[in-house]
Amino acid sequence: MIQAVKSKTGAAALIMAFICLLLTGIWSGTSAHAESASPIKVAVDTKWVNFSVDPLVDGGTTLVQMRPLFESMGISLNWDPRNQTITGQKDSLSFTLQLNSKEATVNEKKVSLDKPARSVRGNTLVPLRFVGEATGGFVVWDAKNREITIFSEQMLKQLGLTKEQAAEILAHSGDTTANPPTGTEPTENDGEESAPAVPVQLDKLQGMYVGMRLDPGGYECGGACWDYYTFLSGKKVVIGEPATGGPETIDCSKLSCSDYSITKGKLVLGNGTNHTIRVSSLGNLYIDDVLLVKVTPVASNLKLSGSYVYRGYSGMAGVNSASSAWEERLTFQTDGTFKADNFTLGTQEAGSGTTNTSAGSSGTGTYSISGNTITLKFTGGTVERYVFFIHTGKDGKPNIQDVQIGSRNFFVDTE
Repeated sequence: MIQAVKSKTGAAALIMAFICLLLTGIWSGTSAHAESASPIKVAVDTKWVNFSVDPLVDGGTTLVQMRPLFESMGISLNWDPRNQTITGQKDSLSFTLQLNSKEATVNEKKVSLDKPARSVRGNTLVPLRFVGEATGGFVVWDAKNREITIFSEQMLKQLGLTKEQAAEILAHSGDTTANPPTGTEPTENDGEESAPAVPVQLDKLQGMYVGMRLDPGGYECGGACWDYYTFLSGKKVVIGEPATGGPETIDCSKLSCSDYSITKGKLVLGNGTNHTIRVSSLGNLYIDDVLLVKVTPVASNLKLSGSYVYRGYSGMAGVNSASSAWEERLTFQTDGTFKADNFTLGTQEAGSGTTNTSAGSSGTGTYSISGNTITLKFTGGTVERYVFFIHTGKDGKPNIQDVQIGSRNFFVDTE
């Protein structure tokens, strides 16, 4: 299922952006593009935790060094060498943990551990899930960047969120998993991946695939980026949103089509650049660890009805001095007419020439949808064409109130 970050109010959108900002390390200035083999990083609220022993994965369970993590959350620890026991205390919170035991006590209640706490070079490592249970924090795993963020109870209160509300917000993001129920590092099938109707075969790639990745600061794509890959016959590929519309409009004599080959898990382009590529056990395509789904044509002569909204932002209100947020609306009628409010135009066709612009504008006109292309003809002569497809709802069926127009996800705001 493709689903963008869609919050029904401006406040919720900023909360989502703030959480995503922390998740990808933008807050502290670290890169959000970690290599798959890099060590797992851990942050508590807005600060990274420095470990002398990197987090490790044992049989699917992630274990993290206990003392620097818990002390960064203001929890004092005591070590009893005779009984190999660690106790922790902060306000009304208390816990007891014994090395090599699969059971611990949190506020006098027994809890089971996925793996026993262990000592590595004199440092105690504990399962990730125990961190959330013992501290009351909200644990989130960012699979793409191999980063764990633990939101303290204090931070959640500042955001005005409960754990359940934070989990609901993050459920719109396929790149993150909130509080993994087993305490394990999610596998390649984490997030909201479901099996495609036809499993992908790397030697038979054909058609357009698209996937969403978060843009936490909003500086690249306004909050959510959409990656397009269109595979053509003759081992050709177009990377990015085609300027002419859907895949059926691509003409390699006019657009930049690249030769490609796939070898040893790499999509290698003719110019030598490469991307990681794989097929999950469920049969889905991943490129650069972004889940991609195949774009399917919409019904012939489809007509839309209703007011669709796209919201974006740049920077964080209260965090960045030059922050901003915006809203674009397209109102469609079944008679083939539309009204645009603050719609950001892309490549315009006007007469015999084309121009590029990024200014939001308002206007009216007519529209038509064919294949995976929507054509907007503005009164006055400007013509725009974009990739168009319908997102899938939670029931697995196309949701006509949730559509993609180029790089932007428009949906009917019912509130």
